Amino acid sequence: MSQKPFRRVLLANDDGIDAPGIKILERAAAHFADEVWVVAPATDKSGVSNSVSLREPLRVESRGERRFAVHGTPADCVTLAVRHFMKEAPPDLLLSGINSGSNIGFETILSGTVGAAMTGVLLGIPAIAFSQDKRQQDAPDWRVAEEFIQPVLEQLLHAGLPDECCLNVNFPNLPCEQVKGLKISRQGIGKVKGLDVTETADPHGENYYWIRVEHGIDELPEHSEVEAVHKGYISVTPLTYERTAVATWERLKQLF
Repeated sequence: MSQKPFRRVLLANDDGIDAPGIKILERAAAHFADEVWVVAPATDKSGVSNSVSLREPLRVESRGERRFAVHGTPADCVTLAVRHFMKEAPPDLLLSGINSGSNIGFETILSGTVGAAMTGVLLGIPAIAFSQDKRQQDAPDWRVAEEFIQPVLEQLLHAGLPDECCLNVNFPNLPCEQVKGLKISRQGIGKVKGLDVTETADPHGENYYWIRVEHGIDELPEHSEVEAVHKGYISVTPLTYERTAVATWERLKQLF
């Protein structure tokens, strides 16, 4: 009889099914589940948040047993997995990532990695999103994620996963020996300063445009994700759909 805590774990991401982060996650998930299913985008779908393809059909490629590449968004992948491929026996847990780059503060609004996890929560599946922080211009150093993914999962699963939200985990960009442990954090504003547009001419002289996120840390609010990761901790933030600005809600409620 299996001693693993889960029968089925579903993996998704937004970097694509061939990305290195999901391979690290797949190796870790095998320690916790009898079956690991991978249903992920066929290509990089970073920045699509919780987008679902309501007006477009979805094509799927089989990549082997329990592995599917979806020509759609991360939320599409989770929906297809839970409501179609795994319909008769839905997953016990959804793990999303490991993302190349952080998902901190405002980045979580843009993130397809977090969007996949939120979709899992919507469909009644406990979910955790994982990201590896890096400098914007650099390739990620996966050593911290590889070293800590399994013990972090053990700690979070032992603590019990919430039903009403997903957990957002960010690994710091440090040598493994400098990582200080887990820190429970709040979302905060994070590292995003804004969005920028770069105009480029193609070989025919016609213009096209790249949209990029502008990063910059101006402050490190106490208990925030950006503070935790900056100080060498693995940040863990519970995220939910609720985005009401409570103070403004209270003020407007009194006025109207």
